[in-house]
Amino acid sequence: MKIEDWFQTLRRKAEIIEEKWSDASEQERHQMADQLFHLRQVSDTVVDLWLQFEERLSNAIRTIKQYEGQLPEQQKDKSEMKADASAEAASSAKGTVQKQQLATKSAAEKTQSDLNGYEPLFRKGEGFYHLRMYQDAKKCFSELVGESPDWEIGRLYYGYSLLFCEEPENAFREFRLLSKSASSPAVIAISYNAMGCILAEEEQWLEAAQAFKASLEIKEDQFEAKYNLALCFLMDGDAQEALDEIEAYFVKNEHDWEAQMLWLRAAQLLQKMDEDVELVPPESLRLPTRDLDSDTLQEMASLYESVGNYHRAQVCYHFLAERLPKEGWTWHGLAWNTWLIAGTKRALTLVKKAISLSPTNDDFTFSYGWMLLFDGKLEEAVQAFRSILEKDKDNRLGQSGMISAYEKMGDLQEAKRLAKQFTLDEQSYIRSLGYFHLGRLALLEENWRLAEQYFQRTLPDSNQFREIPIYLQLCAIKLGEQGEEESANPLLQS
Repeated sequence: MKIEDWFQTLRRKAEIIEEKWSDASEQERHQMADQLFHLRQVSDTVVDLWLQFEERLSNAIRTIKQYEGQLPEQQKDKSEMKADASAEAASSAKGTVQKQQLATKSAAEKTQSDLNGYEPLFRKGEGFYHLRMYQDAKKCFSELVGESPDWEIGRLYYGYSLLFCEEPENAFREFRLLSKSASSPAVIAISYNAMGCILAEEEQWLEAAQAFKASLEIKEDQFEAKYNLALCFLMDGDAQEALDEIEAYFVKNEHDWEAQMLWLRAAQLLQKMDEDVELVPPESLRLPTRDLDSDTLQEMASLYESVGNYHRAQVCYHFLAERLPKEGWTWHGLAWNTWLIAGTKRALTLVKKAISLSPTNDDFTFSYGWMLLFDGKLEEAVQAFRSILEKDKDNRLGQSGMISAYEKMGDLQEAKRLAKQFTLDEQSYIRSLGYFHLGRLALLEENWRLAEQYFQRTLPDSNQFREIPIYLQLCAIKLGEQGEEESANPLLQS
């Protein structure tokens, strides 16, 4: 049996136990617990044997290179250490899997003379580290730096082990020591980058940015620090600076999907800050393709929707629905953009698909009712909105749909009554939505001054309501016309 097949068999055994546990009897659970204990023993044995093999293999390769004259005793040997502090540190600190993470992939140098008699301990710690057994790695590297405190690569591993063992303060102290005392520029740059990641986890964006800048001053090609700096700018609200940094990162990492998402988020933020800004996406983001990561496609769709490019958003959701056919949100996104482009007839089947996959999602039911409402199917639309309110009478989506339905039915008083409830909400956006509804209702009554006042009260959230500038312009025109009529009629002058 191939080793891959053997491991697959072990994984399958663990999966079967996990699947059967909830429905198992007490006796069956005892049997499965024994099986899990046996699998744990197998796992521990494999780890020990792998560490012994790794140590023997490294020694054999080094000895042969020395015999062949390829590795003189004092010659420097470069190796690369990659540690993704983003997922590990973010997960341990916040328990989240958000994509706004800080990468700390890095390279470091060490000399053969550094290894001396501590190489077996180093290799053992390195093995534990790459197996993500960080507590064991920490013990090895703690002993190592105690015996050989000037060994920079060992201390670097020790710092990362501390970080992943949820000891950020101790890790920060090790990285700061290396940043001040290390002789290797690579180690110094890596240390500043790691310090920046720890500061960013505490949301100290300014201090983190300074650390990433220091890393780049030491090594301009430290692209991970460039990515991290861009993320800091974004989280601190500096959209243009974030775009500048991430575009520089794209020089060597054009197809990094996390960087692509960062660019999209920065572009969205800048778009909200300045609606007239012209953004030129990097080459890899100019057209959605099937090759893009799912998260990137979702971000691209959101960006395209925010700037009104519904055709490209539709393409993104089309690819996502192909890739994730059992996810209701992909079909809902496809349905909504299809509706904006081609109307209800083509979109209704798609939104029904979304509802069938996520029948309890009120957003999908609301979209279904909204499409019916604008297609003139008033009774069916009201039925959809009321189905939401039957579950929660205070649901703002359902109420918003009913306001528009009452408006269509000509019951403006009931529509106003519901809309005024929104203006008392704690959330700024909900209050603005209420004023938006009231403004539209005032337009229907041709009360231009009142409509203008309502629309002006939505301005803090005006980017959520694209029609407001048009409505305000209409109010200004109508009020101007009334002013001209009054000045032209002497009977109206005081």
